[in-house]
Amino acid sequence: MNGKINMRKVFFAVVIAVLISLIVGCDKGIEPEPANSTTPGVTGFSGTVTFVGSWPAGIKRTHLVVFKNLLKDSSDFFPPNLSFVIDSIPNGSSKFTYNSVDNNFISIFKIAPGDYQYIVVAQSKTPTLSLARKDWFIVGVYCIGNNQSQPATMTIQDGKMTTGVDVKVDFSNPPPQPPGG
Repeated sequence: MNGKINMRKVFFAVVIAVLISLIVGCDKGIEPEPANSTTPGVTGFSGTVTFVGSWPAGIKRTHLVVFKNLLKDSSDFFPPNLSFVIDSIPNGSSKFTYNSVDNNFISIFKIAPGDYQYIVVAQSKTPTLSLARKDWFIVGVYCIGNNQSQPATMTIQDGKMTTGVDVKVDFSNPPPQPPGG
């Protein structure tokens, strides 16, 4: 009888040990690992924003913002033309390296394959987030040959990271402002 009791104890100990190892080892079940900028086949873009000069006083937020089309009037500063936003760039930065997967401001939004004609760094002094064009000042433009009056088109391909989407912000020489500001 003692042999049966010991075998039951061993059996239950093994079952409990297996269950504990499964519970501890499988924190998310069969859920896939989250995608990031180094995951093959991820659609997105990356680059660096470089800041030259002194940051303006009173800035509450700075973002890299992607628009499908150029801003022709203040209503273009709104979805669906406003296509993607990079998370806040820390105030006083001299350089900010980003990618659209790891630095996505609103995680449920993904950049779709296609052409994007206006990629800018925008700043605001408003205490709350605003989608009004008048509340934002464009301080840098992804452009052709450092000419901020000639925005460059960014092409996003499905399953690929577009690299080199670099923007220089020169606080002493701001770019032309789009309408509505």
